[in-house]
Amino acid sequence: MEYPQGVIAMGECLSSVREAASSIKPYIVRTPLVHSHAFSEYYEFPVYLKLESLQITGAFKLRGAMNRVLALKKAGVTHVIAASSGSHAMGVSLAARTCGMKATIVMPTTSPELKRKKVLSYGADLIIDGRNYDDSYRAAVDMSKETGAEIVSSIEDEDVIVGHGTMALEILEDLPQVDFVGIPIGGGGVIAGLLVALKGDSRGIRVWGVESTGAPSMKVSLMKGEPTELPEINTIADAIAVRKPGNRPFRLVKELADGVTTVDDSDILKAVGRLALWAKVVAEPASAATLAVEWNQILETRPKAAVFIITGGNISKALLLKGISEAEQ
Repeated sequence: MEYPQGVIAMGECLSSVREAASSIKPYIVRTPLVHSHAFSEYYEFPVYLKLESLQITGAFKLRGAMNRVLALKKAGVTHVIAASSGSHAMGVSLAARTCGMKATIVMPTTSPELKRKKVLSYGADLIIDGRNYDDSYRAAVDMSKETGAEIVSSIEDEDVIVGHGTMALEILEDLPQVDFVGIPIGGGGVIAGLLVALKGDSRGIRVWGVESTGAPSMKVSLMKGEPTELPEINTIADAIAVRKPGNRPFRLVKELADGVTTVDDSDILKAVGRLALWAKVVAEPASAATLAVEWNQILETRPKAAVFIITGGNISKALLLKGISEAEQ
């Protein structure tokens, strides 16, 4: 089996994830894995929620960002730059501050104000440029060339990918019987990290990714057989609003994932409300995407223990209340 550049064998990948877990341990929260009685009843199989919404930045991406920034600090880098709609931006900003480094963050015009304020609160320089993540990333690359700052990619960077995979180690430790994991997909960095860790284990765990129907870049790319850039995207789930998946994540998803499916924004919003009402969990739309899927209509066999990763909880009051209203109807 062929893996992305720098990824040699699953055993080595899993070893890299374990190294990352050791490196970032002092700087992150080991988030809880909780059983949801309500969602278990709804799906008719045991459901557990991995609450990355309780991470320091309110999102899982601190893991990968911290792992990469720590490595760059050892290499003598003093200035990092990143593009993001929000979660990666917050992670890089906090990681840079922790390591005594300068951070410049490029965010699109569609990024939520809540996430912009958090980036600024962590001391980063914030630039608004581009309509979506892909536009912002191109701007960040140009700035990196001009300034000499080291770019930290949320999608392609191997240190970031294995940093995200540390979630899987916690899941495997807390729930040895896990046999299914559902993950939101944007550019593919998070599912790539989890695939490396979960498929490197011998338990035969099924791994599925979920996108919004308004931004189905991974699903379209899989259909076309190569990473494909969508001409337009439109979704309330800003954290997974990506026009083109990363090359490394695409290849890992193609080889290792058990499936990728999509859900409408209306169902995502309803899932936001259900998480609040049923599980007492505040989740942003991208985090709720996996719980908007009617899994019983997709999976051939029901999981014995399913984990859904609540990747972040950075949501505006207005959108949260709208989701609750939709769930109550």
